[in-house]
Amino acid sequence: MKKILLASLLFIGGLSVHAQTYQSVTSKNKTYLETVKGLSYTYKNGMVTLKNNGKYNLGTVSIIASSKTDPALFGIALFEDGLEKGQTARGSVYFTTGEGKDTHEIPLTAVDQKSLVFSFDKATRATP
Repeated sequence: MKKILLASLLFIGGLSVHAQTYQSVTSKNKTYLETVKGLSYTYKNGMVTLKNNGKYNLGTVSIIASSKTDPALFGIALFEDGLEKGQTARGSVYFTTGEGKDTHEIPLTAVDQKSLVFSFDKATRATP
């Protein structure tokens, strides 16, 4: 019985290594840290689900994605319509690749989703 439990734990641990990574907030700005406190997001198949369990209504939130394997890949999910306290919103992630004038949008099927790294880019409070 113990061997089955150990094997299943190792199997689940091996699968979690291949999942997306969510970076924690690295900013030292106290206002920004209070703004994103209580915000959470998840990614699945090109969609980001953002939950506002914080103390503030939000004006704009953007979440960016980069790749561990492709340095030219960039993805962004924009939530520009605002998000009130307790609300949940879903948004698509738009992926681009290339540099300068060669930048172009790429379809989700061309993205290695397991190597994505997500982080908050911007979060502003809504005006009262």
